Amino acid sequence: MNKMVSEQARPKASNVVGVLWMLVAVTALTSMFAIAKHLMNSLPVFEVALFRFLMSLLFYLPWVFRSGLGALKTDRPIAHLSRGCLGATSLAASIYAVHHMRLADATVLAFTIPLWSMVFAAVFLRERIRLHRSIATLIGFVGVVIMVKPQASFEPAAAIAVLSAVLATSAITTMKSLTCTEPTERIVFYFLFVGTFVMGVPAALVFQAPSATDWTWLLLLGVVGSLGQYCMTRAYTAGDMTVIAPFDYTRVIIAGLFGYFLFDEIPDAVAILGASVIIASCVYILHYEAIERRSAITLKA
Repeated sequence: MNKMVSEQARPKASNVVGVLWMLVAVTALTSMFAIAKHLMNSLPVFEVALFRFLMSLLFYLPWVFRSGLGALKTDRPIAHLSRGCLGATSLAASIYAVHHMRLADATVLAFTIPLWSMVFAAVFLRERIRLHRSIATLIGFVGVVIMVKPQASFEPAAAIAVLSAVLATSAITTMKSLTCTEPTERIVFYFLFVGTFVMGVPAALVFQAPSATDWTWLLLLGVVGSLGQYCMTRAYTAGDMTVIAPFDYTRVIIAGLFGYFLFDEIPDAVAILGASVIIASCVYILHYEAIERRSAITLKA
């Protein structure tokens, strides 16, 4: 009897650990964008994006030294290059958006990735999208329209934030393809390596020498960015994805708190309405996908 109880409790305990890792991850990643928002007061967007990749790459070099150059050998250089270019452009767009928008608003628009994933799956992968998922996706895009405000006080930065989500979706699609043949460490290394060079070219054209204070923030940018990615990986490793994934949306709350206390940002009613619609539709899509995965596993069993 005790053995049965312990076996039932173990998954719940693992999920608790996973949720804790996720909460640390979202705090770190939100901190990264808050630091980037601060740095953009004195440095160009491309330079901030460059140091985000460069600092994280430096933290990753010990893995290269430990594993040897053979660990970098790949048969899919074009896929790595594509993912790096898409991811780097997406990050630069995100940094631009958080500088010109409220931090929480830019964070919400970044969460439209599940919506774009539905569109990509239907258009490029010819996947069949069921009616209620299509309705949830359309409702989500209504939330995007509300936040972008196309008829009054249009914010170009909001369109850039949406573009960032589209590019991120493309990068994630490429990454999923890479995971079929490539180890995680190699995928991450080439992402950082390519991103450094992609951002290095425009950053060189607008480069401004960072001050001593800026160097401190740039170093911290790399630290919290790497910490966030590491903790998110640990979160999904420790617990059930269907339990862990929804906690990623706590990033919106953290971004709202950071925006309020660090940048004196107060969201308006329209932003709150749009954010609520987007989050509700995305959570529904993720929840339904989880149900489908469980059903598929049950049928195979």
